[in-house]
Amino acid sequence: MPLFITVLIIGILSGAEVDLFIPSFPELQKVFNLSPFMVQLTLSANFLSYCVCSLFAGALGDRFNRRIVILGSLAIFIVGSMLCVGAANYVMLILGRFLQGVGMSGPAILAYVIIADEYPLEKQPAMLGMLNGIVTLAMAFAPVIGSYVNLYFNWRGNFVILLLLGIISFLAGYFVIPNHKGDPSISLSPTTYLPLLKSKKLMIFIMSIVFLGTSYWTFIGMAPIFYMEGMNVDLKHFGFYQGIIALAFSIFSILSPKILTAYGFKKCLFYSIVFCAISAVLVLINTLLSVKTPMLITAPMVILAAAVVLPVNILYPIALEVLDKSKARTAALLNALRLLMTGALLEVISYFYTGTFVQLGLSIVILTTLSMLLIRHIFNKNWAHLDKPSTGKVEHYT
Repeated sequence: MPLFITVLIIGILSGAEVDLFIPSFPELQKVFNLSPFMVQLTLSANFLSYCVCSLFAGALGDRFNRRIVILGSLAIFIVGSMLCVGAANYVMLILGRFLQGVGMSGPAILAYVIIADEYPLEKQPAMLGMLNGIVTLAMAFAPVIGSYVNLYFNWRGNFVILLLLGIISFLAGYFVIPNHKGDPSISLSPTTYLPLLKSKKLMIFIMSIVFLGTSYWTFIGMAPIFYMEGMNVDLKHFGFYQGIIALAFSIFSILSPKILTAYGFKKCLFYSIVFCAISAVLVLINTLLSVKTPMLITAPMVILAAAVVLPVNILYPIALEVLDKSKARTAALLNALRLLMTGALLEVISYFYTGTFVQLGLSIVILTTLSMLLIRHIFNKNWAHLDKPSTGKVEHYT
């Protein structure tokens, strides 16, 4: 339990690290006399360093003691947070945000890998569900908390909270995270990911998760524009539509341990595919009919938000086991592909956006369909050992 709580704290930190300080944008713009682009750069610098360094963190996590990598990364995050808290100018603020991204890459990638090291495979989907649910709730409430902190304690207050969370995570990790011997033969070169990319089975697992996750996060990323510009939803009511989707994901994640226990992995995965299909059909109907009714757009996304939970929770832990001594790199590769695909797709959809649901709807349908086809392939091959999840082993396939 102490290890799970430690990983949960780190998860909340990684989830809140971006959303908590976003409400401070207007004040930052005034204090440092910044253009909108320069304010946005405080987010982009953090995201870029996090995305790039996550792949490096994956290789470090497989080669060296994962505990040391996590603690070292958290130390960098703490230094970055201190720079942000004491920033006297814009350059210091950007440097702090960059270091926060560098420092967060290790814990964000390796925290769950520690769970995979210490707990049997059959217990991991339930634990992942609890983690995802609580972290998603934290992400949903982070902007609200950030708004009040900024109101009463100015923009530095949000960075003080991140600094304190970073220190708590470091101390908890120091006393709780166990040592895990790495493999010195693992290269730190980018070529260390080639065996993973060449593994057909691993890439099928990874892409089934990436496609499903991207379909959800692409909608979340485009929702503000489509709801408020395309359907004329005001900011007050937009929070309701966005919130109910996030709430469905969170509640279903938190309940997933009981659902998995009651129905088993095989039935849960099968019915999740069914509900993904229902959601995709409803989204396609909305797309073809050019629907602009907020509730009709939101309803299938609530179904999808609930339906993606169990496939990800079941398949993610198994994906980490496909190749020997590759858990950290697998987690890093999966995360990097999800971030890159989501970012690229959002740029494409934004470029071709015409105020309708067409581009976004078709993207969701295509991604969900691709994921369902890959999951069906895994299901038919019984690669996930759904009939015997307690074995804790997955046969290797390259």
